[in-house]
Amino acid sequence: MKIKWTALMVLTAAAGCVSAAVKAEYLELKEDEAARKAYFAQPIRIWGDKAYKVGADKYNALLTLSNSKVTYAFHLYGLQKDGVATNVQIGMMRPSVFNWYAGGFFKISSEKNLLNAGNFTLKEVKGSEESGWAEFEFSGGSLNGKIRLELPDNDDKLLMTFTPSSELPYTVNLVSYPGHYGDAKLRARKMITNLGEVEGAVKKLTPQDCWVVFADSYYDREKNQGDGCCAFLYNPKDVMPGSVIRCGYACQAYLYCRKNQPFTVILWDFKRWSMKQAVDYMKKLDVKFE
Repeated sequence: MKIKWTALMVLTAAAGCVSAAVKAEYLELKEDEAARKAYFAQPIRIWGDKAYKVGADKYNALLTLSNSKVTYAFHLYGLQKDGVATNVQIGMMRPSVFNWYAGGFFKISSEKNLLNAGNFTLKEVKGSEESGWAEFEFSGGSLNGKIRLELPDNDDKLLMTFTPSSELPYTVNLVSYPGHYGDAKLRARKMITNLGEVEGAVKKLTPQDCWVVFADSYYDREKNQGDGCCAFLYNPKDVMPGSVIRCGYACQAYLYCRKNQPFTVILWDFKRWSMKQAVDYMKKLDVKFE
């Protein structure tokens, strides 16, 4: 997906924030005192205020990308054998522990083949004046490829790109719990695209759709409830017919992608934003696809 980032960053530039370098930090959480102290020295908690649930057979890491506007934090977790991490999932812990799922905000698969079924390698974590990013490689399975997470400077949007190395068509499944996990009797999940509010719990995406807000009209900041909502934007030319969004307990997207083609999606965690504020923001974006 080629999106003109300059168009997407107009609103941020107008805010007049002071630019600074983007920090990218990675901390592997091991069974040693140095890692334990480093974990408790930083502000983000995965297992509560005092717990440190690591083990020799488990892989756990904390990744943060932060700029002057926002911090995105991720819990990477899976298994570890002979020094090799496998079955690794990536959950989004910040800006909110709700909204994009803290237990794994995306899954990539090709039929029954899961990207994270193979080995996991951290390739690069780096911060610069322009952006901060992390790149991971998944290998050794039937479906392989690289994930890149990137946060531009002075911006609130997270860029995620998957570059496949296997010649298979694949599905990108995005998972969210907008506002709160909530009470089943109270939850009122909502899905809004650039074409309007979705009626019902399922919508087939059309070539005219390009962004989606996942929200909850009960767990809504306009009512001083919940923790906001979330959204994503993609190039409709990058997905195949049959791609859908669904809401129930979770709000999810199933984006069917073309084999041998990378896929990019832009994500927002609208922590403490009401559904109306998020939709109004998305409507103002000047999106141009190249």
